[in-house]
Amino acid sequence: GRGQGQTLSMIVGLGDYKGGETLVEGRPYGIRYNPLEFNGWKQLHWTAPFSGERFSLVFFTPAMTLAEDADDHMNEDEIATKLADAHSLSISTILKPLQFRQESTDALVIMELLDSEKCAYELKPNADIQGFTLEDHACALDVGAHIGVFSRLALSKGCKHIIAYEPEPSNFELLTNNLEKRNPSSLPTIELHSEAVAHGPSQLRKLVRARNQNDGTQNTWRHSLEEYSQYNDVDKTKDLPSESQRNVLERLDVTSTPFFGGALVEGVTLVKLDCEGAEIDILLSDESARAESWLDTTDLVIEWSFTKERRVSVMHRAIRNLKEAGFTVYYEGQESWWDTDQGALWPYPNDLVIFAHKK
Repeated sequence: GRGQGQTLSMIVGLGDYKGGETLVEGRPYGIRYNPLEFNGWKQLHWTAPFSGERFSLVFFTPAMTLAEDADDHMNEDEIATKLADAHSLSISTILKPLQFRQESTDALVIMELLDSEKCAYELKPNADIQGFTLEDHACALDVGAHIGVFSRLALSKGCKHIIAYEPEPSNFELLTNNLEKRNPSSLPTIELHSEAVAHGPSQLRKLVRARNQNDGTQNTWRHSLEEYSQYNDVDKTKDLPSESQRNVLERLDVTSTPFFGGALVEGVTLVKLDCEGAEIDILLSDESARAESWLDTTDLVIEWSFTKERRVSVMHRAIRNLKEAGFTVYYEGQESWWDTDQGALWPYPNDLVIFAHKK
């Protein structure tokens, strides 16, 4: 395992008891002083009834190096600064240094994307998949561009043109700074739009600013259109964990543009969708199932917002649309218990990254 239950684990039972087998996908295994290895990430497992005193030990390998890493003693802002500085140096002939807000979730975005060993939006090939890379795309559409980290990463990997959409004003200000070219007349070319992207016609909508985290960290990456927001207003008399949190959420008027027939244009080969729930209706739409709707797109990377819609069956409907449009789809945990159990709800607190590719 890698510290989150993935791949192999080993369990052994101790004590004086009867029964208590470990069932893996319905098959019983007697584990009393008899270790069992199985895939705890993909295989549904549980314990049979028992009598007596039963203990169990579970062994797995955490995702860490044996040698102590200096980064272990750095906070998120320090790690993000280190990653941002290295990235900025690698792309210094094109863009100015990457800027971000201290004590905010900006650092988490940087850590997710700019650590080359575990970039959330790339996959290294293995026995099951051919991999997924951001290398050398003609044009990338960045929906939910935040402060521009993904766009900068795509540019650093050879992308020739960026189209970025971000509706939240403070994010858009940083996005503009972070995608300002040193030589405005040189390649690559960059388009910025201070709009939301959603399914349906262009219209005025309400954007809900995310509530800050309980420790006071500024939440900059969960702003969403009101119909998709996971946050609710709280009684003004109720005390919240942090003084930086608002009882009544802040709402802004923003313009939305349609994804199909709007934001997605000819020439785009790579699409990133991280639009805090709006991707659900985009991918469930009839247009999503038509190959022609995707124009020149060959690669998709999607943050599926399980924080907004926990039914796995809804995600499966979106994936069927993508497959009908000609994409091969991959995501971590395919064929695991939550992916195959009819009526399952997403069991984890985070969202899921979905990769799609077509030749």
